[in-house]
Amino acid sequence: MYLIDRSTAIHEAGHAVAHVRFGILAGDVTIAAKKTDTHLVMGSAQAEGAESVWSADEAKPQVLAFCSGYASLIAAGYSDEAARKGCSDDFEQAAYLIDYWGLGAFDDWLPQAVALMRQEENIKAVSLVAEHLTRYESLDGDYINILVTVADGECTSTEWERYLAFRDWRPPK
Repeated sequence: MYLIDRSTAIHEAGHAVAHVRFGILAGDVTIAAKKTDTHLVMGSAQAEGAESVWSADEAKPQVLAFCSGYASLIAAGYSDEAARKGCSDDFEQAAYLIDYWGLGAFDDWLPQAVALMRQEENIKAVSLVAEHLTRYESLDGDYINILVTVADGECTSTEWERYLAFRDWRPPK
């Protein structure tokens, strides 16, 4: 197993929180390192790809979501250099959408993403999702949605306990 640092959890949590905030269909998020033929992938957040964007209006939240891994690290106090590590694929996807839909310059989108991730509710949500990613390495979309509602104060501790009990329930064999 490869050592995953906290910055990877914050980066992936940023994507996950942006997906929830924008209502982007999201799947699993993981910080479990995976070895490919060419390199080590340190984490991933699965969501709709650029090929499923049908308008400039749909592209805008996707661009912000692609930039939110970087932005969440900036919001957490990491340097620009540290925040950019591991962002090349994210930035390529964002740049593709920006160019394709004529959304301006890529460099104009990073400050918008940082402003989004510096919002107090997103700092709380990213922190909570990152904490759970660090603990469990992988989270599914339902779990992330519930974590965001917990961070937002919209879920009581009783509701949280019920959700966890429901998740752990397995039908008898």
